[in-house]
Amino acid sequence: MKETRFIAQNKEKWQESERLLKESTKDPEKISTLFTQVVDDLSYSRTYYPNRSVRVYLNKIAREYFSILSRHQKGKRNIFMSFWLEELPQIMIFSRKPMLVSLFVFLLAVAIGVFSAAEDPQFTQSILGDRYVEMTKENIASGDPMAVYKKSNQVDMFLGITLNNLNVAFRTFVFGIFFSIGTLGILLYNGIMVGCFQYFFIERGLFVESALTIWLHGTLEISSIILAGGAGLVLGSGLLFPGTYTRLQAFQLSAMRSLKIMLGISPIFVIAGLIESFLTRYTEVPDFLRLFLILLSAAFIIGYFIVYPWLKSRSGFAHPLEEEKITAGNHETLQYHRIKSNAEILKDAFLFYKQQAGRIIPWVIVTSAVLAITHVPMNDVIADARIYEEWWQYFFSSLYYALDVKNYEMVILASIASAIISYRTFIVFKSEKEQMKISFKLGKFSAILLISLGLYLMMFWIEGFATLILILSFLFILIFSYTFFVKRGTTSIWDNFQESAGARTGQVFGLQFILLLLSFSFLLILSAPLIYMYSSMLQWNFSEGDAWTQSIVRFFESFVKIISFYLVLPIFTISASLLFHSLQEIASAQALKNDIDKTDFTQA
Repeated sequence: MKETRFIAQNKEKWQESERLLKESTKDPEKISTLFTQVVDDLSYSRTYYPNRSVRVYLNKIAREYFSILSRHQKGKRNIFMSFWLEELPQIMIFSRKPMLVSLFVFLLAVAIGVFSAAEDPQFTQSILGDRYVEMTKENIASGDPMAVYKKSNQVDMFLGITLNNLNVAFRTFVFGIFFSIGTLGILLYNGIMVGCFQYFFIERGLFVESALTIWLHGTLEISSIILAGGAGLVLGSGLLFPGTYTRLQAFQLSAMRSLKIMLGISPIFVIAGLIESFLTRYTEVPDFLRLFLILLSAAFIIGYFIVYPWLKSRSGFAHPLEEEKITAGNHETLQYHRIKSNAEILKDAFLFYKQQAGRIIPWVIVTSAVLAITHVPMNDVIADARIYEEWWQYFFSSLYYALDVKNYEMVILASIASAIISYRTFIVFKSEKEQMKISFKLGKFSAILLISLGLYLMMFWIEGFATLILILSFLFILIFSYTFFVKRGTTSIWDNFQESAGARTGQVFGLQFILLLLSFSFLLILSAPLIYMYSSMLQWNFSEGDAWTQSIVRFFESFVKIISFYLVLPIFTISASLLFHSLQEIASAQALKNDIDKTDFTQA
């Protein structure tokens, strides 16, 4: 068939395709039909008119269709709603046995606490502390036994309580990495403390008043700690019972599932903190209203975490757990340009980190050691317990220590160290993605160094929440930094950033939140008593009056805290790189377009 005749026969169809592509509201049935027809015409033109403009024209239309279909396929499910209505309930069903164990251990511990407090009055003081017990006795004597909830400013109380509860929950969760033993120990301790606390008021004839006050917020708070204990047991189960997976694969699977449980219960701690700070203090509220709120909280926990997952399991879940599709680890090939969920990005980031550890971790160790050496003369009290003035400094203590800059010399040193690790990770990532040798580029390193220097200067000049905001926007900054390593053509660095992070802020914030939780969990492990035990043992072997040996002890403590941050930094950097390419594919579908160009439709 001659080209002119081919065009004459199909031009109306092609024009309709162009009109449909320009419409703000598109008919999915028309898109499907016209896409199939355009692809058929493209295949024909490639065979008979490979060097003619009609092939280029049809290829352009087909690319636009692929872009639309790709976006539709990825966005047809609301990820946020899917997590709360499908994924988390399914994980709860899968984790029902660890949850039952957590509940049983906690209730057993409560019973132990009540029995011990009843048999030994001094036991309560040893658990709750002399100061708290004496203060509560004074409040009871003054006629206001619940006065402890009324003394602090409401906002300050909310921040302190919420962060403390999150701290307890994440310690309960993270210590599951020690083959679940750590989680069981924390559950026992907290259960005994709750039992002693409640019996303290029962013994004084204040059961009703204390229960209506304490459990107003405690229903959500204690339930969440039990759920966090279940998450910790899920985390440890991957190491204890790998099943048909390798131990590492089973741990990856259990870690992702348990982390999602923690994501699910984290908002509950915020709600519990709000209730304790703003509502619990009003003890004059009618008892029936407080009882109603307690029952409502219990109904929510039981309904959402027990009844709803059970009902969903009977009717069937719409989507299986994606984490179950774990493939072989060491030899898995990463696909850099495919559209990925945050779970897939995390899995690939850890896989890449594992595969390229030999090219990244030595740089982390050397950089951290050099930075720790510079900290020794600048910090004469590193070996002592650190006191933080702000709540966020305490909450992110190890992270804050690595980022803490007291003078311009430390600003420059920390900026150089962060730039070296970030640049090294970016360049290793690029070399693997493009199958090229690593070569140092002064311009790109200078850009990363300037960004790093700007961040540290802001943290040096600005205090309080401003520093926390910088930490929370860290992934956006890393994505912007990575744009310096991307081939841009006619597109500017800012346009590349806007097409990725700027267009999909929800996914970036979601991944940022997950990475912060992982980082916080990792830092909790490093701050476990085991680390302090090693530090104390090291201290015992040196004389307190020997300045040189004390410098070694201070170097060890500085090195542990600094390297904890720089071991986490590559995970953020790799995740930012993978997320950038995923978001770019959503925006442009370039990889799909390349696949179209390479596909021989005549074989279809």
